[in-house]
Amino acid sequence: MAPVVSPAAYLRVYEPLAAFPPAERLRWERYAAEGGVPSRRAGARRERTVALAATIRPSLDVADESAFVQMADGLMFVCPWYTQLRVWQAAMEFRGRLPERVAEAFIPRRLAEPAETELDRWRSRRPDLKVYVQTCTWMVPPPWFVLFDPAERVLVTGDTVDRSLLYRTSMGLARRRVTRALEALDVLRRVAPDSPGVDGVAELGDWLEDFHPHSRIELDYGGIVDLLDDDALRNDTSVADLGEAISALRRGRTDAAVAAYGRVLNRWRPLQTRESAS
Repeated sequence: MAPVVSPAAYLRVYEPLAAFPPAERLRWERYAAEGGVPSRRAGARRERTVALAATIRPSLDVADESAFVQMADGLMFVCPWYTQLRVWQAAMEFRGRLPERVAEAFIPRRLAEPAETELDRWRSRRPDLKVYVQTCTWMVPPPWFVLFDPAERVLVTGDTVDRSLLYRTSMGLARRRVTRALEALDVLRRVAPDSPGVDGVAELGDWLEDFHPHSRIELDYGGIVDLLDDDALRNDTSVADLGEAISALRRGRTDAAVAAYGRVLNRWRPLQTRESAS
């Protein structure tokens, strides 16, 4: 029986092949040439299955990993999964936010300590090792929308195995949009400190700084599309609404900005409710 996993969205960074160390570059070239690169949908399913068991594995071997691959302008771009690394980092962060007694119930110290030791070992050996994929279950976090423009949407609807909603952009554009959003949010905090903000934009910008400036960014609604019908996908204007909110702030129109951001929150609130009930 296949494991049951929560529907998830993904934010991925694809670095150009030249950004990788020579040995890893050669490995990804061979990996792509062998023809085993999974589709996004199949790869996401496989990745989630691997993650279910990752917290109890005794060692970390990023060489035994898969990746997503894109070709653009004749160049190869790679998004390594590093599933084990991501699961352990998330587990350590999750445990660190909880009181010890509660943390022990979710992630016992007998599992946490070996994982932490292994992570430290890898960080010392590979200080350049980084996480290429962010995952969120049951919804798309509002900060992710800041990185994109409505014209960058790729939507496939209908009764098809390829049904999907994606946004793709360049690293340069994504970073400029983060800077623009942070400037607008500074305005909001000054003029209306009690207004809802878009938490996480600064952290997202810090994450992007770790990657090659010619990288590519992909927002994949992943399993979230299975929770929405075709009309809901077509009418999802979250990227445009966030862009409108940021533009309104820059013009000093706080009321219009709050209204636009409210549309995003209202659109995703029903899915958040389903997460709480699951």
